[in-house]
Order: sequence, then C-alpha cells, then structure tokens
Amino acid sequence: MTATLLFSETDAMTPRPFVLVEKTWETADTATLVFEDIAARPTRFQPGQFMMIYAFGTGEVPISIAGNPHMGRFLVHTVRAVGAVTDAIAALEPGEKVGMRGPFGTSWP
Repeated sequence: MTATLLFSETDAMTPRPFVLVEKTWETADTATLVFEDIAARPTRFQPGQFMMIYAFGTGEVPISIAGNPHMGRFLVHTVRAVGAVTDAIAALEPGEKVGMRGPFGTSWP
C-alpha cells in the first residue's frame, strides 16, 4: 500500500499546510497575516494572484496575496473579518495552521 501525499508542489488544487507566524491588526476588523509553508517550500506567485485559504472546520475563501513575490516560503495576506470564514482566519493566533491552495488568477504588471 502506498502513502498518500497531503500536498503536491505541482498541483495548485491540492491544499498545502501553512502556519501563522505573525499577525498585525491594521484596524478593528482587518489583520495582516504572515504565513509560512510548513514544508519550507517557496510559493511562486505574481502580483494580482490569490490563494484559497481554508480555515479548518469553517470553510475556504479566496484572499489576494499582499506580500512580496520574492519572500520565499512566506505568504502575506491582509484579511478583513466580514463573515464566518474571514472571522476565523482573522482570529488565528501565531502557531495556528491553515490549508492553502493556489496561487490562482491572472497577474498584472
């Protein structure tokens, strides 16, 4: 019997585990979150793309990538808490995990 991989470097549809490493509140309902790929693999993306972020037990939402594409294994997202899933993501504390798929979307210059 073979083991099943939880994620794939080449498959944007397969969730990859990330851990929250830093959180900064911008306003009362908006936080900037820095996530690190648990497997320490870089995520290559272009400006204008987004990730599908899965809050375990709550759901998944598309969130634009706010960070520098040259940050390697770190992804930055600014999230406004406006519903069940974004509330759960904004409420995360450092050390907590999410699943991410992507990047998706068309980039722009």
